[in-house]
Amino acid sequence: MYALYAAAFATFSTIIHKKLLYKEHALEFITILSISNFIFTLPFLYKSDFNFSFYVLLIIIFISLINSLGAYYLTKAFRHLEISIASPLMGFEPGFVVLLSFLFLKEGITYSQMWGLILTLIGGYLLEVRWGFSLLQPIREAIKSKYIHYGLLAILIYSFSAIISRYIVNTNNNFSLNIYTYLILVHFFVSIILFFSLMLKYDGIYGIKNGIKNMGWLLLPSSFFSVAHGFFTLFAISLPEANVGLVLAIKRISIFFETLIGGELFHDKNLFMKVIASVIIILGVYLII
Repeated sequence: MYALYAAAFATFSTIIHKKLLYKEHALEFITILSISNFIFTLPFLYKSDFNFSFYVLLIIIFISLINSLGAYYLTKAFRHLEISIASPLMGFEPGFVVLLSFLFLKEGITYSQMWGLILTLIGGYLLEVRWGFSLLQPIREAIKSKYIHYGLLAILIYSFSAIISRYIVNTNNNFSLNIYTYLILVHFFVSIILFFSLMLKYDGIYGIKNGIKNMGWLLLPSSFFSVAHGFFTLFAISLPEANVGLVLAIKRISIFFETLIGGELFHDKNLFMKVIASVIIILGVYLII
């Protein structure tokens, strides 16, 4: 249920992000969003617990570094690709995570869940096919398109981040870091890292002021949905009985709604066939559940 809640919030988050990215370049957008996201996590302070070791702090900083890199590359992909192409790329994330969770966390899956995962991957692949072209067309495009490369790189980065996060917030482990503390600190360090990156590469404070003006009131719901889907995802993977790869597979049911709603809003091509492929993903999620 937590993963399904995350999927609902992720749908609205992605659609609003795509709309805002029409006006902003990737680094400026993700920096402003990260600062706003951090502000939205401050109410969690009342349930936070900062009594943890320096070693855990170093892990959190490392997660923040790779999350910053992943967010930047994913934002570039979403800015330049159709939402019904960029969003399905994230459907491949659970496959990476299941493999990594098996290798590093020793988390296994049942045969039914395995077939469900395969269906989500197949559906994600079919969403990339331009109907009327060869089934190998997505592979050819993936080789040529640097923005698809950015998306795939972001997926790989986020997969490692999910594994590390699962390890330190799992309530059965010695770390068992408070998830409210985790959210606040990761959003804080990500905002700091991206802010200094923006200062070094672009116009810093002026760019942030101009970006906030361009984004307007949509920045608030964008941050709310972004923080909410992150919170429910983290809550789900903190449960001992959860499998982090399967949690992310369930959360990726948002692909269907992002493709349907976002594709219609932004007039993406071949939308009907993409919806059919999304239904395959939903069937896969059903088998996983």
